[in-house]
Amino acid sequence: MTFIPNDSLTEQIAQYLGHQIITGHLKAGDRIQELRIAGELNVSRGSVREALLILERRHLIQILPRRGAVVAEMTEYELKSLYELWFLLLKQVAFNAATMWADEDLEQFLGLIKEMGEFAEKNDLEKFYDALSKFLSLIYPFANNPFMVQVLEDLLPSGKRAAYLVFRRGKSELTRLYESFMQIMDYMYKRDAQGAAAVVEHIGHQQYELALKALRGRDAQ
Repeated sequence: MTFIPNDSLTEQIAQYLGHQIITGHLKAGDRIQELRIAGELNVSRGSVREALLILERRHLIQILPRRGAVVAEMTEYELKSLYELWFLLLKQVAFNAATMWADEDLEQFLGLIKEMGEFAEKNDLEKFYDALSKFLSLIYPFANNPFMVQVLEDLLPSGKRAAYLVFRRGKSELTRLYESFMQIMDYMYKRDAQGAAAVVEHIGHQQYELALKALRGRDAQ
């Protein structure tokens, strides 16, 4: 991921560092030194400090007394807690979206899911999750609750970190998730809210079990 400063500099720094954590370039327990990051990105330490507060809110780092910022551990307990909350909220979003969508919404959803299918076929993990992230960003507002949307947005980086554990298993997992999203779209097209929510719940259980297996395999190495 290339660092490109823009008007929201703090958010750009947070995304830059978050990407390194999500993809495993920065590992659990690694220290994030403000001075080094500021020099590397040619930004102020104050901007880095503000970005670290964003990452802490997104559960990617911890800011500890006398140690500063360190990459947060992803434990089995945290993984379970993440999936329980994330997919509980996503079920409600899917339920609402199935009853509230307009034609232009469905067109955007289908376009992004089509991209997910193309990237799954190429086994392009990075672009697949970029398309998935855009899809989630479009569907989150159907929560019709600004507090819920904020929680979902804050959970997304941790969700992406967990998903990377699963998607590293290869093309089959990307394809499986793409096919599940096509099922959701089928229910949404029929305005079957219960059906759409049920598929989301199934995805949550499936992805959690796969992430847990991958986490245990990683920790055993």
